[in-house]
Amino acid sequence: MRDGASITELSVDRLATEAGISRASFYIYFEDKGHLLRRLAGQVFGDLASGAERWWRVARRHNPDDVRAAMAGIIESYRRHQPVLVALNEMAAYDPVTGQTYRELNAISQRLTRVIEDGQADGTIRRELPPATTASALTWMVERACQQNLPAKPRDYDAELAATLAEIVWGALYLKATRLL
Repeated sequence: MRDGASITELSVDRLATEAGISRASFYIYFEDKGHLLRRLAGQVFGDLASGAERWWRVARRHNPDDVRAAMAGIIESYRRHQPVLVALNEMAAYDPVTGQTYRELNAISQRLTRVIEDGQADGTIRRELPPATTASALTWMVERACQQNLPAKPRDYDAELAATLAEIVWGALYLKATRLL
């Protein structure tokens, strides 16, 4: 997939050969290539959540640099796992089980919901925001921005995207305006 092949173009034979195993061995571990992709997705989502944790762990500090570091971490993870995420997005369109796996980004959204609720409770995040809806919108905004922009952009674009996403997230959530860019 790093060479541009889509998941639909890749046969199980090719995947097994690239992995250095036989087709029969592939099927010992995976039902099909969708199963392989879903297993990989669990690892990728964990990595993406780790990037966001850079901010969530210290959310009470209310430092815009923490948001920017989190966005940079998410973008870095997305770059590293881009072929899997692109394949997951592709396969989600026609495979309902994979589609459900893709929507499991909601775990990240649920964690952000708690960050928003905590910030609303301590008076630093705007109280009029519905936490779950806001968290979902921000999570999918970041995902779509990465999905649509990173495949075609060079790595030197990443800092600009991280700063822009941080500005949007900070502006959407926090009461005190702090210019990040």
